[in-house]
Parts: sequence; structure tokens; C-alpha cells
Amino acid sequence: MSSALAESITIAGLPARRTRTSDGRPPILFLHGAFVTHESFARWQDALAEQGWGGVAVSYRGRLGVPPDHAAGLRVADYVEDARRAVACLDEAPVLMGHSLGGLVAMKLLEEGLGCAAVLLAPAPSGMLTAQAAALPSYLPMLPSILAGRSFLPPAGTCNRIVLNRMPAAERPIFHGALVPESGLVYRELMGGAVRVDAARIRRPLLVMGGSQDRVISVALLRRTASNLGATLRLLPGRGHLFFAEPGWTDLVPEVAAWLGRAVAASRAAA
Repeated sequence: MSSALAESITIAGLPARRTRTSDGRPPILFLHGAFVTHESFARWQDALAEQGWGGVAVSYRGRLGVPPDHAAGLRVADYVEDARRAVACLDEAPVLMGHSLGGLVAMKLLEEGLGCAAVLLAPAPSGMLTAQAAALPSYLPMLPSILAGRSFLPPAGTCNRIVLNRMPAAERPIFHGALVPESGLVYRELMGGAVRVDAARIRRPLLVMGGSQDRVISVALLRRTASNLGATLRLLPGRGHLFFAEPGWTDLVPEVAAWLGRAVAASRAAA
């Protein structure tokens, strides 16, 4: 779908981007990760819309002019509330599609019975987000802000080593330049294991996807999340944390669209 066929909207008082879905299909609610906005999903959102799966990508508060400035003082629960209010504005229960922090937000909504299915892209886990040995030195400069709960941006070098390690070098400055400050409290909650999900309350079709070279969400965490939720796990060899934007990302779209068709059919049959 051309981006000209997408429209910028406001939903629940938050900036958002909408694409049209085919008749009879639920919308997708796209939930972004830390340090970014809903705009990070634009190409992925358009490609799924071309497969008939439209929906709404929404930004959390604390960015794009929505207070508080620099996401200061926000917690994961605030983002869950933003997503909950967005769901309430939709005509039917959506498919939830969350990346990283957004995957954890999606899990919290599923715990409440919201959403008919979910695709979790490199999801932050229930419990502690443990740093991998290869990434730990890059986290050290950010620890004072995380521990103090201050908003911060990751330095370009840190971002390149942890998040953009599978992105072409020429594209890394573009991505880093689009980042927005994130609440240190949010990251402290993730690393301290303050946000937990009761997997026993989740009864929806789930797909967990992640890359073998992801330095944020390890393969061990992916496997644990999928196992705890009873989800299908799709491990992508050689891919990193941003596999939905890395070279070859378009090859994944038909696979995800096909899974969505099966999952929504199963969810409706079980209703």
C-alpha cells in the first residue's frame, strides 16, 4: 500500500496512523517499542495492508507533543493504559502486534482479555529483561539514568551495537536520528522485572517472532516467552532486534499475513 493511502489520525488523544483493512477482518493495533513512535511501523504497516490487514499504529504519551516532555516519569502501566484506551476506540477486538516494549504492552492487554490474537515481535519478557554478555558494556553508560529514572536517549554507538547490529551501516544514522527520549523508569521496570504477566489468563492465538542475532531480546528470552504463553515461536536466523525493518523484511510479510488468517479464524471459532 502506498503511504498516500494511509492517514494520520488521533485516537484516544494520541497521534496515530491508520490503514484500511479488508472487509471481515479485524484491525491490527500496532504497539511500538521504547525510544520510538508509531511511525517506526510505517513500512511494515503498509505492507500488511497490501495483504488486506490494515489497522492503527498508535504512539504512547510522552512523545510527538503529547505530555509529559521526554516521557518523564512515565511507567509501563501508563503505556498499557494508552493502548487500552486505543482498543476502546476501535469497532471490534483487534489483533495486537507489539515490538519489544510494545510486545509486553500487548501481553498486558491480552491478560485483560483484550485482543483476538497477537503477534509479538522480539517482545520484552514478563519479569526481568536480562542483558546479554555482548551487550552489557553498552548498557553501562546508560545505567545512571536508568537507576535514577531519568529520561534518556541511547548514544549512537550503543544503539549501533545493540539494536542496529544487523542494519546496513548507511541506515543506522537515519534510525538513530528518529529516536525520542524514553522514561528511565520504564527501562528500570523492564530490567528490574517489575512488570509481570499472568500467562494463565491469556487464551488467544499467539505468534512470537525474533532474531537469532538480537542483542536486546535473547533467544533464551524468546523461547521462555513463547513457552510460558503456549505460543508459536518463529526464530529468524541472522536477524536482529529490528528484523521487521532490516534487509529482507518484506519476505516475512506474507508469512505473518497467512498466520493472521489462521489465527483469526481459530479465535472466532472458539468464541
